[in-house]
Amino acid sequence: MSFPAGSAGGPDGLRPQHIRDMLLCREGGSELLSALTVFVNMVLAGSCPKNVAPVFFGGRLLALNKKSGDIRPIVVGFSLRRVVSKCATSFGTIHLTGFFHPHQLGVGIPNGCEAAIHSARRYLEAMPPDHMW
Repeated sequence: MSFPAGSAGGPDGLRPQHIRDMLLCREGGSELLSALTVFVNMVLAGSCPKNVAPVFFGGRLLALNKKSGDIRPIVVGFSLRRVVSKCATSFGTIHLTGFFHPHQLGVGIPNGCEAAIHSARRYLEAMPPDHMW
């Protein structure tokens, strides 16, 4: 449910919105959620078949033009793989935030890295001109 509105579909055309709509369906949403949970746990347990893994964990590579004229490569992966990744990240964030905090601010701390950058900038701006750091 946390995908931004309008998120692109993967090579199979399945968009996160399609999954969301099916999960919210009264008739079969709870059964789909159960099946999707089993599928996510299977992938996270390393049970993805070896001949399927390169496709499932791959994606569609697109080359977008930057304003500078350079090319920005973008990979759009399968929506189901993205669901698995979101579940793994959510689980990891919940269990690792206490381990990392307060020594790093990038896991489980909303806007933590941004706050650290602003604090460092304020510190450097307040430093006397002849001070070494």
